[in-house]
Amino acid sequence: MVTTVEKTQNRRVLLPPPPIHDNGWWSDDDDPQSLAVPSWQLGTWLGLGTLTVLFAALSSAYVVRIGGERLVFALPPTVWISTALIVANSVALVCAQRRLGRKDRRFILWLGVATVASLGFLLSQLLTLQTLASQGLFFATNAHSSFFYVLTVVHAAHVIGGMAALGRCAYHVRKRSAWSRLRRALGMTATYWHFVDTVWLWIVALFLWTSF
Repeated sequence: MVTTVEKTQNRRVLLPPPPIHDNGWWSDDDDPQSLAVPSWQLGTWLGLGTLTVLFAALSSAYVVRIGGERLVFALPPTVWISTALIVANSVALVCAQRRLGRKDRRFILWLGVATVASLGFLLSQLLTLQTLASQGLFFATNAHSSFFYVLTVVHAAHVIGGMAALGRCAYHVRKRSAWSRLRRALGMTATYWHFVDTVWLWIVALFLWTSF
């Protein structure tokens, strides 16, 4: 005769085991509460707003200081290399986001392309400053060179911040974080880089405008 306790035990044995949640890239086991309020996105936009004010103030100060005076030196050819690399960085990040959105592991390749492009940008910036120095143009030479040094160096500092964000994405890849975490990290990184890239295009356009 089977007792009630034995029936209960047998029923428990027949129950399927609980699902195993792996922390692979394509799992989506984030805390729902963390997805309800995207504080990371709010913080990113607030930070970018502050940077917008900073570069707008520097640009306005440059325009007022030169008072319509034409740029007294030619932009080095490495400026155009920097521009091509910064555009390539944004394109690579867009491709990485699309690959990750389709859960395609090749998003890692595009992250690598973005990292190489950002490193190349910093190298080209160093070459640009060396070219200006070889022409006798330093920070205190004139108003144009002063603001060129200030704008490019401040921008380069934010490029280094963008590289740190790329490093954070690489950390999540190495840790095999969940898909939602990867998407947030890459989304924040791409938003920041698109801003930094746009600022560089603005700096180039500003100095081109004073060349005419």
